[in-house]
Amino acid sequence: MSFALQLKQDSSYKKPQKLFFALFGILFLIAPFYYQPNLGGEGLFIPHNSTIWIVATWIIAAASFMIYRTNEIVLPRYWFGLALMPIGAWITGFVAVNNNPTEWLVRLSAITGGYLFFLSLFQFRLTKQQIVNALIIVVLMGFIAAFFGLAQALGWSKHFSFIPFSPSQTPVGIFQQINIQTSFMVTMLVLILYIASSFTQSKISPAVTLLLIITAFFASYTVSLSGSRVGLLGIALSLPLMLISRWKELCTKKSILIGLLLTMCIGGFLGKEGVISTSNKIERSITNIGGMEGDIRWKIYIQSWEIFKESPLIGHGLGSFQKVFQERRADIQTQGITSFGDAPRFSHPHNEFIFWLVEGGALSVIGILCAVAATLTLFYKLGWRKGLSLTALLIPITLHTQVELPFYISNTPWLLFLFLLFLCHNYDKKIFSTEVISTAARTTISLSFFFISLVSSFALVNAQSANAGIVKYLQLNQSYPQNLLPALNNAYFREYATYLALRRQLFLGIKGKKLEPAKTYIQWAENSLKTVPAPQTYRDLVIAYHYLGDENNARRTLQHALSIYSEDMGLLELSEKINKESAQSPNKDSDSVGLERD
Repeated sequence: MSFALQLKQDSSYKKPQKLFFALFGILFLIAPFYYQPNLGGEGLFIPHNSTIWIVATWIIAAASFMIYRTNEIVLPRYWFGLALMPIGAWITGFVAVNNNPTEWLVRLSAITGGYLFFLSLFQFRLTKQQIVNALIIVVLMGFIAAFFGLAQALGWSKHFSFIPFSPSQTPVGIFQQINIQTSFMVTMLVLILYIASSFTQSKISPAVTLLLIITAFFASYTVSLSGSRVGLLGIALSLPLMLISRWKELCTKKSILIGLLLTMCIGGFLGKEGVISTSNKIERSITNIGGMEGDIRWKIYIQSWEIFKESPLIGHGLGSFQKVFQERRADIQTQGITSFGDAPRFSHPHNEFIFWLVEGGALSVIGILCAVAATLTLFYKLGWRKGLSLTALLIPITLHTQVELPFYISNTPWLLFLFLLFLCHNYDKKIFSTEVISTAARTTISLSFFFISLVSSFALVNAQSANAGIVKYLQLNQSYPQNLLPALNNAYFREYATYLALRRQLFLGIKGKKLEPAKTYIQWAENSLKTVPAPQTYRDLVIAYHYLGDENNARRTLQHALSIYSEDMGLLELSEKINKESAQSPNKDSDSVGLERD
């Protein structure tokens, strides 16, 4: 690539910029593609979340060294307004009393680390062209990610261990979730137009032109094939804004503009089956269930708002949503107000803003709104053309946060969003001297960030060792509990590993007619259900109570579980077995109910 040669030959690329591009290249071209077999889900259960944070922490450490070496710190004009978001999260995190410790630590670390990553980008003092070159690296990542999605759609992923396997041949990409892949691809399409419009004073190299066109085809095909509503809406909102605001610049590259638009149309047309399928689903939804009221997300939003009103100032605590929402779900279903049917356990409300309303209350949301206001103020001062183009860059990911929680499943969109935010705020920044701080303090701060990076890297590598142990344990039919040892010694995975270990002991104990494993499981499950009311935990708890002959607690637990998960097949089958056995042998202590290990 042309900018790769610049990195070696162009005198404008000094050591800080060269260091930045080395780390940035690893962050977006290597770290996101790390893959090992996993259970899916979110957070550190997705392997690449560990690798990208390892690199991100080293970018932060490198930036702290830049500050130490130059005795200067570069800050965006509205740095404090943006800082109110993590500050609000920290305040509510300490004030609320029902925080889930693991969620509390992970959430605050991701937010604080994200803000530090954002500020770190300013310290490398990138020029406008260098930022565009960094965006080209992002598009190159988008090309690879889109190719992975295409391989999954064509069924090739089963032949390559480095590509996440997609049994349904859905193009989930490296993110293992179709909507994140789609919103990421929409962001690529907008970025491609932005990059093309940035070369007004120079010629785009053939290699970059080819990359933009091929990525535009893959991305548009992926978005169309997925049929993702949030992706299609993102295109409908962001592409027109980018075209309108950058039309003058794009017209200087008419042949490239025509080629890109034509390529996007062809890719979208070839993947039209997904769009047709989605339009049919929307039509059936409106016809059969009554439109918006039939959308389960709408029900979640309504009930989440009611939960927020119970503790509007500080919320219910970080990591508390599962508990408070399932309690609310049980109440409203018992009263016949509404029903969530066979919907599974909700760990979030499918909306970032509402999520923070419930868990962090008004304090945390005020911080978010201040950060939004600071950014919108910047856009207004930059003028409508520049402001609209920057808005278009942020729309796809921002829109996705209002229907799901993409930042929790994969942290790659989170770091990309922060880089785009840096691109926006880089237009208005200031340089401050750090000499008011003593040399000893500056040295200590810089060394502290390097130490944190080392510790974080070790912890994140250890986390993936624990993750691999859980997968291996399940792959070997739960016969080798020693594979759980790394996870049992890991703070993040300990809860799930403990569940697997105690569940194994429970069923082995029932088979061997031992009482102690059932008692141990009951003690753990009663406590675990206070934060994670999982239907499988309820089911096994009922079995444990029933095995011990504690029918009152068995029926109480089963009744409560069914009040939440009224159509859960595992709970319904267990209820039928218990009722059938009680009718046949009312005086017999059973030790056979539910011995199947799912």
